[in-house]
Amino acid sequence: MTSNAYSRRPARLDVAVTLEVFVDAPIEKVFDFLAAEDVLPKILTGYGLVPGVVSTSDISGPWDQPGSHRVVHLADGSTVNEGVTEYDRPSYFAYRVSDPNFALKHLMDGARGQFWFAPAKGGTNVKWTYTFRAKNSFVKLPLTLFVKTQWKGYMNVCLGNVLKHFAHF
Repeated sequence: MTSNAYSRRPARLDVAVTLEVFVDAPIEKVFDFLAAEDVLPKILTGYGLVPGVVSTSDISGPWDQPGSHRVVHLADGSTVNEGVTEYDRPSYFAYRVSDPNFALKHLMDGARGQFWFAPAKGGTNVKWTYTFRAKNSFVKLPLTLFVKTQWKGYMNVCLGNVLKHFAHF
């Protein structure tokens, strides 16, 4: 990851969305599926203006190790860097996203994704928060509109794909 701007900008520039879902599967299976190195093309299939993930490359190390990073390739030919920041199986993992080479590069300095997993009767509760950091206060409004409409829809499709995956078991 080449940019550390996310951590240097004030929190007032954050734009976040959180979704929660119940998955009818044991916590370890849900965690291992969502935190897997090869999962992105299976679940991030696209929504509205947000293209799906087609592949990843340049993986620097084991995906269960903080500090490992990769390049994520999107269906429109664009890329973004992603790196593991925390990994605590089976309860939590987090990652940082930076250096998009598509339109969001004008609005964001970076983003942080976080997943929490909690055992629940008959399955697992999953909470996913995605926090974008706006480049400045002038672009926070358009970034907020994008996050609340397009990105939230993208996250909903992703979690729907997770539910479909576990419905087959």
